[in-house]
Amino acid sequence: MRYIKSLYIKGFKKFDEITVHFNEHMNILVGENEAGKSTILEAIKIVLNQMYKNADKSILKDLFNKTQMDIFNGNPSLETLPKIEIELDLELDPTEKNTEYFFGENSRNAKAIFGIKFECSFNEDIGANLIDVINSGEIPYEYYNLSWKTYSKQQYYLIKRPLNFIAIDTSESDTYNSFNYFNRSLFYSRYNEEERIASKNKFRNELSKMFKTIKLDDIDEHRKFGINDKKVILESVLAVYEDSIALENKGSGMSSLIKTQIALDKSKNNLDVVLIEEPETHLCHTTLQKMLAEIEKQQSNSQIIITTHNNLIASRLNLKNVIWITMNKAKSLNNIAESDANFFIKTDNNNFLQLLLSKKAILVEGATEFLLFPKIYQQITGKSIEDDEISIISCNGISYSRYLSVIKDTNKKIAVLTDNDKNNKKIEESINYNDEHQSQHIFMDNNINNWTWEKCFYALNQDTLDNLIEIDKTANYLFHEKDYGKVLGKMLNNKVETAYSMLNSEIQFLIPQYIQDAIKWLNE
Repeated sequence: MRYIKSLYIKGFKKFDEITVHFNEHMNILVGENEAGKSTILEAIKIVLNQMYKNADKSILKDLFNKTQMDIFNGNPSLETLPKIEIELDLELDPTEKNTEYFFGENSRNAKAIFGIKFECSFNEDIGANLIDVINSGEIPYEYYNLSWKTYSKQQYYLIKRPLNFIAIDTSESDTYNSFNYFNRSLFYSRYNEEERIASKNKFRNELSKMFKTIKLDDIDEHRKFGINDKKVILESVLAVYEDSIALENKGSGMSSLIKTQIALDKSKNNLDVVLIEEPETHLCHTTLQKMLAEIEKQQSNSQIIITTHNNLIASRLNLKNVIWITMNKAKSLNNIAESDANFFIKTDNNNFLQLLLSKKAILVEGATEFLLFPKIYQQITGKSIEDDEISIISCNGISYSRYLSVIKDTNKKIAVLTDNDKNNKKIEESINYNDEHQSQHIFMDNNINNWTWEKCFYALNQDTLDNLIEIDKTANYLFHEKDYGKVLGKMLNNKVETAYSMLNSEIQFLIPQYIQDAIKWLNE
């Protein structure tokens, strides 16, 4: 199988320097907005497709890394001019044709492997007389060279592209160019060079014949209309049809699904690598489920690299395949336990990505805590959880231990608010856990009589809650067949309703100590 082993970027857009190691089959790139997920896909396209090769050099202003630009602006000189390096390490079959063309030591590691190197740097030979211009703080973009070389130090030509790949950008606003790229890429991957040349020549000849049948009058004695072969080429007019409808004329969500289905069918299209940017865009839940089913079914045939913000995609395609882009680093989550990864595959309703992408987080057991915690936090700190960049995440029936397990290697600060359930052993285990873990702590009331969130609040605010919570005097409000009194009984049986009453009141409640401790620890 041919695939991308790793990508090295230096000085390109978001990245001062980063190395991304890819899995052979499935790769899920996640990160906050502007983390650089799309930049990674763009870097791959620059190397393999020679993107920007014929673009105006002014585009370089948008491609150079900001840190490098700041260094140059602070100390303009030939040595501090910004430059870009991108290297793509490949896994190729050495017995296949042309693979020796990519094998060599022309890489950052200086060891013999397969790959391609892209460089964008100032050409000192033709710009030798521009030193004064550079020292004045001006970057002579027109004197930059864009070069593509294989690791054998030979010029890289697209006709010798080492693997077939396609990029599907469902967020693409330029629909025409998006489809044009997809159709062209599919044409090149599905047919070999001999077949493509034959079909293009036949198209050109048949078009000329057809034009003659129109029989337009001559313009004058020496002039007449004809076909401009440079304007009308087969690749520019290709469209993919499903039955009698072009994909361009289908809805955005359905066309994205069909594009993905086509790209993943390697038996017909011979694609080694498929890049998919934000597949959730324009898709309803049902269509997204269909797309994920296609990806799951075909993922062993090709290398798939996906960017996403969607919990369902990340968990359904296995959290072990997640590559977290953060702080100019790419962190694989491959060390997640198989049992935990399999658990999240089966639980669509989870908040894993919200937890992973948060700076600090507090895990709560359900809707009651989720509703009230922001008010409690504001009361204690005088600030909102948004001000302090704290995410509140409801486990929704998923054991908090599952979340702690999959997030343990990230060193992310996470507090858990949970009930002791009248269990002294649970209290002891939480104390031991906190002693052993610096970044994640579990908080619960140490008194087994205060066994749940509602009981803790009622113990401290009995008179206040007796006046606030409306009860039906004829009702029993038994909880698990036990009588805890009408007000507490209603709080236990109608958790969301009573929490909403507390939330909408102007009352400053007394806060249980373990909740205060959690807030203090989060802000240490």
